[in-house]
Amino acid sequence: MRTPVLTLLGIICLAAAMSWARSARHRYRLLGRIDPETAPDAYTLAWSTFRKEFHSASLYGLLALASFVNAVTEGAWGALVFSLVAIPALVSTAWARHAVREARIARQSIDIERRAQEALEQEDLAPKAWAGRLAPEDLPEFSGFEVGRVYQAGTGLMAGDFFDVFKASPTRLAAVIGDVVGHGIEASITAFQAKYLLRTFLRQFRDPAQALEELNRQMSSVERS
Repeated sequence: MRTPVLTLLGIICLAAAMSWARSARHRYRLLGRIDPETAPDAYTLAWSTFRKEFHSASLYGLLALASFVNAVTEGAWGALVFSLVAIPALVSTAWARHAVREARIARQSIDIERRAQEALEQEDLAPKAWAGRLAPEDLPEFSGFEVGRVYQAGTGLMAGDFFDVFKASPTRLAAVIGDVVGHGIEASITAFQAKYLLRTFLRQFRDPAQALEELNRQMSSVERS
């Protein structure tokens, strides 16, 4: 019973050692691509990962060797081979003094990645929030009217297309569709100005033509200034 169990244990440990050894080899190749002078933190983390995986491969390799030897022999030789496991144990104890520094670097790296991800998400949300002001998804309800929307900007979120539906007075409903020439942030800002200026003028003037004329005058004066 003893021999089959030790043999099976040796096979399992050998398979684990080979897996860790393959991973350590790839880590070592990656380590060679990092310049320790220009990226010291990345080099430290890469070296730490390689060291741990090489240590795991060595430990499982020695356990496999000890299992096979003890499966075929008894006595001092088996105990001597098994005592070799103390070598990676002592090495890991020596490496432990670097663990706190490496953990701190890893934590800082995670924090930097998290902040970068948050910045990217904010960059994605800003155009969406701006587009929501120009072409809102939720429209107000008006008694006696059923209002729907279909909107697809032709040049991305930061475009000059806009629409608006609002009550110009208790008895008047205004629906506006506009398109500013161009695309990007400049066209989007101009569309934003035009939308809310026109909302003001349509409430101020009963005649839509007069409201548009006032909008044109205001926008032209802004361009000249």
